[in-house]
Amino acid sequence: MSFTPSPLIAEPIWDMLGSRMPRGVLGLSDPDVHLIDGRWVMFIGGFSATFRNRLYRARLPVGAEPGHAGWMLDRHPITPDPPKGSWDAGGMHTPSYVPPHKGRDARIYYAGRASARHYGEGSAYAIGVLTRGVRGEWLRRDVPALAGWPGRASVLEPLVVAVESGYRMWFLATPHEVAPGEQPDFELHVADSVDGIEWEPARRFATTEEGFFDNAVYRTPQGWEMMLARGTNLHGTTPYPSQGLWLMRATRPSPDRADWSVPQRLLDTDVAGIPSWMGRGVCGPSVVPWSDGRRVVFLTGTHDIGPWWQAARFRMVHSRRLPVTSPYFLATGAIDVSI
Repeated sequence: MSFTPSPLIAEPIWDMLGSRMPRGVLGLSDPDVHLIDGRWVMFIGGFSATFRNRLYRARLPVGAEPGHAGWMLDRHPITPDPPKGSWDAGGMHTPSYVPPHKGRDARIYYAGRASARHYGEGSAYAIGVLTRGVRGEWLRRDVPALAGWPGRASVLEPLVVAVESGYRMWFLATPHEVAPGEQPDFELHVADSVDGIEWEPARRFATTEEGFFDNAVYRTPQGWEMMLARGTNLHGTTPYPSQGLWLMRATRPSPDRADWSVPQRLLDTDVAGIPSWMGRGVCGPSVVPWSDGRRVVFLTGTHDIGPWWQAARFRMVHSRRLPVTSPYFLATGAIDVSI
């Protein structure tokens, strides 16, 4: 299957080096966008002003079409912080919403961090799930839904879709999050579940050599598509695998790689002229497909910028404010492509 992407139209929604961030958060990443009760809703991970990783919700006005403008972030996270000492006490990331299915309420899957370390050896992630309470609140479970294994101790970046047999999850399996100077060791795996709580043994879907970090799986008028990202070069490591987005197609959301077309490059973020906010790559794609071939892709990029003083100069020029001290600077935005 072949396609010809249109010229890139890219705009940030929230940018750590932009003119403003929503009140109470320092950064936002990994958007997950859905039409819920006639209104576009985004679930997203956020780094709060109190230095906690939390899950948030943003919404567009009723009747607005999804794009980069108009999103309003709720002030409070969607669920309280995990208790101290719990498996996800280090923070909650990467939400993946699944609507009600087969008589079961909606779910939000997420990556939870147990360790104090965000990346490098000693960092540890597992995947959890939020379920709805009797008042509609989001409730976390005391145990993860999916954990790592020897050699790949961290699992994160869940993407869950409802299927006829129940639920299907693609996720990243890695020894740990990449530290400065390291090369990524990423594999995508896939697992099935009847009830979305207890998961069957996973199998590998994409190899380390391919290097995919996360994905989006969504229905189109022609079948199903999978958009894949290799992550971002958070720490500016040189050399580093080429970054961007790739696309595959299938007739159904199959767990079998052979049922999907060969990945084709949709976006190359290493070429000249790419906006700074995605200059070190993109991750966390969430796609809204239109019947006319347009795709609105929500994603997170890492600024192609050096030390903090360079970031400070960049932000002072654009907004006359100093940035928060950070080893890297993220932006969440939307790109429009026609396929």
